[in-house]
Amino acid sequence: MKGRFLVSSNEDAAEGNIYADRSALILNWLLRVGVTRRGFSLREVAKEIEVSVGLVQRVFGILVLKGLLQTEGIRTAKKFFFKKPRLLIESWLEHYSIAKKCKMRTYRSAFSEKAELLDALKKSKFSQKVALALHSAAEAHGCKNTNLSSLELYMLDPAIRSKLEDLLQLEPQERGYEVLLIEPYYESFLNLGEDSGKGPKICPVLLTFLDLYHFPLRGQEQAEFMAERIPELKRIYKNG
Repeated sequence: MKGRFLVSSNEDAAEGNIYADRSALILNWLLRVGVTRRGFSLREVAKEIEVSVGLVQRVFGILVLKGLLQTEGIRTAKKFFFKKPRLLIESWLEHYSIAKKCKMRTYRSAFSEKAELLDALKKSKFSQKVALALHSAAEAHGCKNTNLSSLELYMLDPAIRSKLEDLLQLEPQERGYEVLLIEPYYESFLNLGEDSGKGPKICPVLLTFLDLYHFPLRGQEQAEFMAERIPELKRIYKNG
């Protein structure tokens, strides 16, 4: 069974450069942790987020050239300073759109309510193999601003798609959707998602914001609502 693609996912793989999957872990660290530090080294960052020093060096080098990161000292004594979170998130949004980067399939379900879908997931072995995304994630983060009752799910393992279709009794839907299944672009970033303890994981706050911002169905409205109310996001915009 194949769901209908919501949008095309074709885009030059090289576009964005520092906004790729593993690099996103570094950007996420800067926006969540680096913005609170008075200074940090390449090795500190690489150790904290478990990526190579070389990757951190490449990303930091580009951010310095773009004027988004400041540096002092030389060689092993070099320190970096991050004071422009809003400019970084705006640059990230210019290079990333879930509509271009992710494959999304739209469905209707034999279940009549979202609660029934979630209950079916909770009782299944797939509960921890998906993560609430987009508007469903915003609701889980306690910051919903729409009346949409659809269910959006990231598949942590896209190979389970057909089994999810059977479990949730899904049929392809051409216009709109009741259930949206998404193949993630930011797999490493998504793995930082919260464990709800009662069902599917929850997409991280920052990734939820990035995903929603260019999402065609009331996405920017919801993203901006989150940015005004969630401290982690509010800090980014306040310190622009």
